[in-house]
Amino acid sequence: MSPKRKTKKTRMFVIFAEPEQYGGSGNSYIPLDGKVTKLKVNAAKFYSFNEAKQFAEEKNVVLSAVTYIGPEYF
Repeated sequence: MSPKRKTKKTRMFVIFAEPEQYGGSGNSYIPLDGKVTKLKVNAAKFYSFNEAKQFAEEKNVVLSAVTYIGPEYF
């Protein structure tokens, strides 16, 4: 039996909303429609911080200590 290959995860930038370290019940993310989702797979994904910041400005997402742009692995 051959060993399992590790798949390399890709680092993308997402916008976190109410992450668990700030008292949320698990991470929440901002998807492409600008609302909030609990599903990581539905999060809007960006290759750069600046792309995520531009998206936040276009969707009127107010960035703060609780709603912020950060890396996530997919």
